[in-house]
Amino acid sequence: MLTMGKVAAAATLAGTGYLVSTQVMQVWEENFDFGLFPWVSAAIGAWAGWTIIGRRVTRRSSVSQVISYGVTGLVMMLLVAFFVFAGNEALRKSLARRYDGPIEAILDMIPISTNWGANLLHPHILATLLAGGLLSAVMARLVDRIWK
Repeated sequence: MLTMGKVAAAATLAGTGYLVSTQVMQVWEENFDFGLFPWVSAAIGAWAGWTIIGRRVTRRSSVSQVISYGVTGLVMMLLVAFFVFAGNEALRKSLARRYDGPIEAILDMIPISTNWGANLLHPHILATLLAGGLLSAVMARLVDRIWK
């Protein structure tokens, strides 16, 4: 069901995903073709905002619930993004015949995710992630209180 709280959470977390992906592109050390990385990150953020945060936050949610929903949505956004981008990189490597079998490609997704996750450990990126997750939950609650 379409509610304005879900729309606000999806839009805010999508913006957070896009902003964080552009920050990651700036701190990336290698010459890497990112392609649709910011837009896919925004789509994953919109999904997490709609399904994780928007579904749970209501006008009766307490402050501690809003904070926990925001952090939960943020963590789910990051986990799904790691899975999607590591899977894409493993697929690219497997098409270049760098693996002997599919299990090796699946197992290589863990080191790929940790390498990508290491780029999130900059203070300004962590602050943006935390602020975006909390802001999306707060916006969902405020908008849900205004538009019933």
